[in-house]
Amino acid sequence: MDIMETVRRVTGGRVTIGPGTLYNLLENFMTAGMIRETKVEGRKRSYVLTETGRQALKDEVERMNALIADYRTLLEN
Repeated sequence: MDIMETVRRVTGGRVTIGPGTLYNLLENFMTAGMIRETKVEGRKRSYVLTETGRQALKDEVERMNALIADYRTLLEN
């Protein structure tokens, strides 16, 4: 599955990632142990989330949900 196309599809086109940004992010995530490479076929590479990556994603979702709750409180007052 192509990452750039998946991001565009999942976000309804609100977010686009260029190749330079994507390669930089992938390198940073690999260095941080959040993803690991599973397959290389020519220029095509496959990755999976590690347990560290899953926990980071879970933590980020919780952080964003807390922000949303804060904003909803502000709007209700």
